[in-house]
Amino acid sequence: MAPLVTRYQFAKALLDRLGLKPTKRRLWALLAWMQAEGGNAKFNPLNTTQEMPRATDYNSVGVKDYATLDEGVIATAKTLDYGARHDLHGYKAIREAFVKNHFASVILTAVERSEWGTGGLALLCLPLIKAQFTKYCNVPIGQ
Repeated sequence: MAPLVTRYQFAKALLDRLGLKPTKRRLWALLAWMQAEGGNAKFNPLNTTQEMPRATDYNSVGVKDYATLDEGVIATAKTLDYGARHDLHGYKAIREAFVKNHFASVILTAVERSEWGTGGLALLCLPLIKAQFTKYCNVPIGQ
């Protein structure tokens, strides 16, 4: 059996892939976003629909299950970076908020204003994430 992979591992790997340090603000924002997204798509806690060679459909909307942590991180980074570079879907504001290491609430406001938004739920999850950070870091995302 493969070792357990957690939300924290995904968040740290995603930030590394984006060339960003794993600050508390960035980690709080990512964990709140993951919590708000819900679901159990494998190695895909932000529920991206990015195609990858070994990806399979998790649901009818096109959210993907990924074969590995690396594949899920690459897919999520590709989605965010492509939208940011081409100023699509409001992803540029999300990327800029992460780059500037804004407060987690500012990062999540950018998420909520984008097409990736969670209907305000990510901002509502933020106090819970801050209060129980270790618990939410250890939530599994795939095996």
